[in-house]
Amino acid sequence: MKQNSKERFHSESMASSYDEMCQLMVPGYNFMQDTLIDKIKFENIGKITLLDLGAGSGIFIERILDEFPDSTCIYLDYSEEFINIASNRLSKYIDRVTYIKSDICDDWELKLESTPNIITSSSAIHHLLNEDKKKLYNKCYDVLEDNGWFFNIDEMKTVYNDAYLQSLHYWIYHTEKLKEIIPKNLNTEYEMVMEKFDDWKKRNVDHINSPKVEGDDIHESFLVQLEWLKEAGFKETDVFCKLYLWSMIGGKKIIKDP
Repeated sequence: MKQNSKERFHSESMASSYDEMCQLMVPGYNFMQDTLIDKIKFENIGKITLLDLGAGSGIFIERILDEFPDSTCIYLDYSEEFINIASNRLSKYIDRVTYIKSDICDDWELKLESTPNIITSSSAIHHLLNEDKKKLYNKCYDVLEDNGWFFNIDEMKTVYNDAYLQSLHYWIYHTEKLKEIIPKNLNTEYEMVMEKFDDWKKRNVDHINSPKVEGDDIHESFLVQLEWLKEAGFKETDVFCKLYLWSMIGGKKIIKDP
């Protein structure tokens, strides 16, 4: 099953605009990535082989390659436009990055040339139907090296519906406030991204109770998704940080000796 959401960035200009704006548009963007990187350091994983699902413009992979000089990364995304942007960004790490063009619901595991000990995803999995989210979590568990980690930074519902609704409104507030402080050289990129964000508001706020289809923003509670991780076999599952609509959840693949 394909993610219709990727169609929103099937132009070089739109993908480029998102690349320029995502760190400003998403509240806590760097905070979430900092927390994930700090968790990796705390776990003392050793030589890192990281697979990033829905890797977009390669911002997070660039940080991993810079922070961990012995690391290698596997970039996975379906968008040719994002792949072009990422390959340019990561060109200085050419010997440490491999690229897989694939939808995250396809059989991307068959294309892996090495076994990852970390799998990450950011702002991608929430576009999947819940049954496909669970299938993906199971696949990530199976693919991971023993004692490897899976992390998902994504849009998720919180514990109570009224708080979830407020988190949606906060994002609207945050993006509108950006117009007052955005550098002038990013005005064009801001306007392009906000055109797409208007669609997001219609889907998620104006029509919050409308049925969702694959490719929409299908938000599920971080508590429910933690249970799915546990059902897949992950241990030490937790929500490692949360800021309004965004949560970072994850777990470890612990294989005990027989």
